[in-house]
Amino acid sequence: MNPILKNKILSIGLILAFILSSQSALAAQNSFFAGFRSALLSIIKTIDYWVSGFINYKEIQEENNVLTFQNRALKSLLIEYRDLKEENELLKEALQLKKTKDIDFILANIVGRSPLNFSQTFVIDKGEEDGIKVGQAVIWGGKTLVGEVIEVSKNFSTVRALTDTEFKTAVFVGDNKIEGLFKGNGFLDPYVDLVPLKEQVQEKDQVYTSGLDKKFIRGLYIGEAKSVEKPQDKIFLDIKIQPAIDWTKIYQVLIIK
Repeated sequence: MNPILKNKILSIGLILAFILSSQSALAAQNSFFAGFRSALLSIIKTIDYWVSGFINYKEIQEENNVLTFQNRALKSLLIEYRDLKEENELLKEALQLKKTKDIDFILANIVGRSPLNFSQTFVIDKGEEDGIKVGQAVIWGGKTLVGEVIEVSKNFSTVRALTDTEFKTAVFVGDNKIEGLFKGNGFLDPYVDLVPLKEQVQEKDQVYTSGLDKKFIRGLYIGEAKSVEKPQDKIFLDIKIQPAIDWTKIYQVLIIK
């Protein structure tokens, strides 16, 4: 072969070999950078996801705090509305009773209850300065008897609940106005005493003040007969009473002047 041609072919071969080797190196280099770029993008995406999640969490937390505050505000308004509604209903019934019986009332809040098991009493936020006196009837719902005032100070008074063992008052039982004496019995059922065995008293018969003992006005509702029994060894009926109101569940009362 011609030496000149041989040299040309060799030169071309070297050039091609250089080009191929250069491209292989470049491809390898590109492959490395491509992998690095992919890993970097993955890290960036992870950081972006975490930051976005944190920002969203903070926004959700702030929104939740706002909603919690609004919810509490609404609940407080609801409680206030409920208290005002109960007070208005109590006053409406009291005004109705005043129209029919010409009786004056003092509205009071219950601010304390006796912690003693043997004493069923509570404290109201009205006293001597408000016209409260010992012996006054304490009612709820216009005509439902709750108890009686037993102690008065300048701005507060103590009320004995009708379920207390020391509470008693003259009552009528049923439509026939059978006379009896209502007595509290602590944590046991209160009862009506002194009703002869011959009298016809039925369960569900209503019990209300008779006024015959001059203690309370006539017609204050106490409750109804829960059970009626005729004991063999006694001369009076055993009449258990279901009070109309649970004094431990109310927070306002009316005191009859």
